[in-house]
Amino acid sequence: MSEIIDKSNILKVFGRNIKQIRSRKGLSQEKLAERINKSSHFVSLIERGETGISFSTIIDICTALDVDANSIFEDIIQPSNNKKAKPFKLNPDVNNFDEKDKEMVTYLINYIVDSKK
Repeated sequence: MSEIIDKSNILKVFGRNIKQIRSRKGLSQEKLAERINKSSHFVSLIERGETGISFSTIIDICTALDVDANSIFEDIIQPSNNKKAKPFKLNPDVNNFDEKDKEMVTYLINYIVDSKK
């Protein structure tokens, strides 16, 4: 969902992300509220983007939904293109592979990296 987020829309996008993840996990607002020790009304406010939440509640939500913070901040925090990528170092044993196996390892690594973008 590569929409451009302005600061006035952050809570709505944040709430939408939480709602989508919660729904995919098959959890009701009530069940999520129970897991984070909050009211279902509070969860509803979060999902509608009508209230901010504390860091500890963000952590509780991530734990309850079994996701990392990147999932709920999707389309809000964009990685900077100015950062240099850390060089990826393969285990030196890969040098013992024949060319076909090296190509396969390279393909798999690129596939995994591309799927994380």
